[in-house]
Amino acid sequence: MENPWLNIPAEDYEGHMSSDKVLQLQALSKIFSNVIAKTVPHSMMLLGCAAGNGLEHLKENEKIICVDINPDYIELCRKRFSSSLPNIEFVCADLNNYERLDEQVDLVHAALIFEYVDVESLLKKIFNWLKPGGHLSAVIQLESKTTPAISETGYDSLKLLSPIHKLVNPENFRNSCINAGFYELNYREVFLPGEKRFGVLIFVKNK
Repeated sequence: MENPWLNIPAEDYEGHMSSDKVLQLQALSKIFSNVIAKTVPHSMMLLGCAAGNGLEHLKENEKIICVDINPDYIELCRKRFSSSLPNIEFVCADLNNYERLDEQVDLVHAALIFEYVDVESLLKKIFNWLKPGGHLSAVIQLESKTTPAISETGYDSLKLLSPIHKLVNPENFRNSCINAGFYELNYREVFLPGEKRFGVLIFVKNK
């Protein structure tokens, strides 16, 4: 079955995520900025980069590898940031299948990614992608008792994600990270419209 992410136009994704009912694009950009300030990486991987939300916070000397399954997102991200970030690299890949075997990085940032992948499998790969003492920052969507996981905003293509979207229990996620070789550095919650929340977790790879 073709991954639904391949059939969601970038303008639909950004329109949905930035709408007044959601405001997640803005929140994710701020979260990424805070993670960069806290971890001070010289090299990083951004998993699920979409069209590059948050990359405006990076400095031109920082190396970043942007990974996304949708080639249109990758191309738009390239157009937006390749001139201002000369050390940027783009990879179009499904994270469930992607293997990366070259140099390790200081930070892997994965925002709203674990809802769509095999968590344990990806964590094992992230552990290998990170330098000893490197950081994993993860943003997961927490359960809301009043609002559906994918809000109604008028962008119908986003409804394609419903069959593959699966909320991640934060305690189970913590345990999976520990089992993969990480220890937790920080946890906080970010509150969103419609009584939604993000859990923002930062882990460190054991040396």
